[in-house]
Amino acid sequence: MLLRIANLLKLGRDETRHALLLGGILFFMTGSYTLVKTARDALFLAVLPAALLPYVFLGAGALTTLVAVAYARASRRRPTWRSLEDATWAAAISLGLFAYLYGLHARWVPIVFYLWVNAYGLIQLAQFWSFANSVSNPREAKRIFGAIGTGGILGGLFGGALAAPLVTSLGLRSLLVIGGVLAGLAAPMVRLAVESGALPPPEQVREDPEGPIHPLSQPYVRWLTLAALCSVLVTTLLDYQFKAEIQRRDPSPHGLASFLGWFYTATNLAALIMQLFFTRWSLHALGAGWSAAVLPAGLGIGAAATLIAPGFGAVITTRLWDQVMRLSINRTAGELFFFPLKPEIRRRAKALIEAGLERVGDGLAGLLILAAGLAMGSSTWTIAAMVASLVVVWVMAWLRVRRLYVSELGENVRRMNLDPHRASVSLREASILEEFSRLLASPYERLVLHGLEMIEESAPERIEEHIVPLMSHPSPRVRARALSLAGARQMREASGAIEALIGDPDPEVRIEAMRARVALGGADPIGALEEFLDSDDVNLRRGAVNAIAEFAPPADEGRVRAILERLLRGGSEERLIVAESLGRRRSGTLHDLIPPLLSDPSLEVRNAALLSAGLTNRRELIPAMVDALAGRESQATARRALAAFGDRVVGTLGDYLSDPAVPIQSRREIPRALGQIGTAEAVAALFRCRDRDDVRLAYRILKAENRIREHDARIRFPARLVDEDLDFDVQSYLFAFVHYRFCPIGGPRSAERLLCVALNERMDQALSRVFRRLALLYPPQEIFAAYRGVLSENPRGRGNSLEYLENALSPEHARLVLPLVDDSGDEKRLRFAQARYGLRYRGPSESLAEILQGKDAWLRTCALYVVGARRDRALQPLVEQSLGARDAGVRETAAWAFAALAGA
Repeated sequence: MLLRIANLLKLGRDETRHALLLGGILFFMTGSYTLVKTARDALFLAVLPAALLPYVFLGAGALTTLVAVAYARASRRRPTWRSLEDATWAAAISLGLFAYLYGLHARWVPIVFYLWVNAYGLIQLAQFWSFANSVSNPREAKRIFGAIGTGGILGGLFGGALAAPLVTSLGLRSLLVIGGVLAGLAAPMVRLAVESGALPPPEQVREDPEGPIHPLSQPYVRWLTLAALCSVLVTTLLDYQFKAEIQRRDPSPHGLASFLGWFYTATNLAALIMQLFFTRWSLHALGAGWSAAVLPAGLGIGAAATLIAPGFGAVITTRLWDQVMRLSINRTAGELFFFPLKPEIRRRAKALIEAGLERVGDGLAGLLILAAGLAMGSSTWTIAAMVASLVVVWVMAWLRVRRLYVSELGENVRRMNLDPHRASVSLREASILEEFSRLLASPYERLVLHGLEMIEESAPERIEEHIVPLMSHPSPRVRARALSLAGARQMREASGAIEALIGDPDPEVRIEAMRARVALGGADPIGALEEFLDSDDVNLRRGAVNAIAEFAPPADEGRVRAILERLLRGGSEERLIVAESLGRRRSGTLHDLIPPLLSDPSLEVRNAALLSAGLTNRRELIPAMVDALAGRESQATARRALAAFGDRVVGTLGDYLSDPAVPIQSRREIPRALGQIGTAEAVAALFRCRDRDDVRLAYRILKAENRIREHDARIRFPARLVDEDLDFDVQSYLFAFVHYRFCPIGGPRSAERLLCVALNERMDQALSRVFRRLALLYPPQEIFAAYRGVLSENPRGRGNSLEYLENALSPEHARLVLPLVDDSGDEKRLRFAQARYGLRYRGPSESLAEILQGKDAWLRTCALYVVGARRDRALQPLVEQSLGARDAGVRETAAWAFAALAGA
């Protein structure tokens, strides 16, 4: 039975269970509320004039605000389902009490009853939707909230249809009794649904350690509040206009109850049709933002019609549109706008808007009606003019909400799906900067050095105040580090402390003191450091030579050359020191010493010479650096050396990258160097290479582009080329998907199993590339988090991610990417692959043939292995073509397959 209903609703099995349970609870609650509303309106209008309604609206606003605040405080730390259960039991008991008070026939009862119904009805329904939000995610909500709302509409239809016969046979009091019974049935259903596990556990609410955040501190909530306030003002004005019109037509209790019963029946019937046939389509086709705008757009048209031809027909039609859309499309769409908020803020925002603000809006509407009555008279035309003005503000607020909705979704996706270990955390935000400052007073060397490192990284402007005191620290390493920082920062106020450490007993401290003194221009570098050139400590020798090379004036170039040439006649340690020091000498005639060091027997010396060549911008040595990219031991240093040129080498690297004659090992390293340069010119060089044959090269180009995008969001990427690459990656994913879907798994060590694994890997890699491409055009952190979310097994995280992608991506990108990751299923993906790219499965041999004719070397290798293992002679021509492939792995496997076919 459940499966049949699921197929009818086009929902999953679990989604159907959730929809039926929540829809059943809402059915009883709405059925009860519809009966009670009918009794409320009929009782009031039969005893009191409609002119009193503005004063009642004011009282309703005040009472509901007080009740909502008290209820929010009482239920803040209670689970949403317990709060809903409590509210439902309170409604049932209060209705029984008012059924008794009705028999007193006191004139104050209709007023008190009107006020209470307004208060409890809003709080109860707001609490229900808070509960529904807490057990759903945006993606699931789009599918099931329509069905849940249908349950509510059926409840309203049931209550509306029941009202007139009950009043005729049993009187108005019976509506209160039956309403209390229906509310009493809803309460145990809530407990049973949660405790039985039929519904997923509600989302946990975590209080902020710094105290609760007020919802209105969020710009998104403020605009949402403005839109909600306009909505409440409009519906209250229409309610007054509607009741004034029907009271003029028939003021009798029986006539009012009968008309209202049939009006609510017609409203719920029309809402049911909208819910069944249009709500889900609207949310998927138009999105939540435009779907929510349908209500105010229609009300604007209704207000214009009333202004042109005021009368019963225009008023009833406008009120009917208002009620029908609120019960169907607007109810479901409006709930989606709360999902991006943190659970703790979401709950407070819903309480503020739905339980408090809506009745405050009633009070404001009452004031507007009274003010209009004093100024111009509260005629139908006057009310319509106010409605039209408010609709304009309402639409403007919704447009702003719609824009902010996407950014809030992105923030929510990051919050749910980013790896906390990879998320950057500011020490300022974490409020531990002072703690690290206190570490610098520790006598323990390791703690002080760690504190220095953290402060230098997070708050470099705060580090200078600590440097001079640290020069007297008992640890030589700490004193040396403080001196190094003083010299690097040109801290002339530290000159006295630096001079005092020239005679420090620790040689490392002495050399750092001399370097700092030289950096501040206070000494001859060669004279000050010459004594360390023959030290037995290699670190002291290195420090002295580096300082001399860096700080010696041009007039001392000959003396520096003599020192370096003397060291070059020594062993590999001395040559390494020379190679390193040449990189510190940014100008002069000493750079002719670098080329011989590039062919030194020692790898360390060669790497140091490579880096110095880059630091000194020796363009004639760029070919040597590019050649060094091919060697595993030297490629990291060669990348750093090339990156040191900055934009001056970008054009040359772009030429090498695009040249197929350059060894592929070198080409694969060039994107990483360009990524380190990280400029707009580097981006242009990366996009010059359109070679997709080598998967590893293409992926490294993409990773380099992502690195640049992450480090400088101001750089713009060529949208047309990104779209081309994105389309290619989607096609690659679907190509692998189509053939993987029908790939025979085979045994654990079979050729078929290898091909299936390769196809599955290519799907994963292509999907990763798709999201990396998107991150070049959209906020990268949000896209990265959405990628993690769509791969997650957590339904809430996955749902939030899909909702973000659906709203953040352009229509073209959404149509291209969402079919790969949404819940439409494999069959729909296969149809998409055929419709867009003509990809479809034709049979095992045809599948192998398509792979062999492709450009993916690894897939071709695996397919050749399958052909050889199967002895499939029909594919021999393609095997022969592969004998001349550029990739060595393809050629070797083709030769093996050819031999296997020849022996078959």
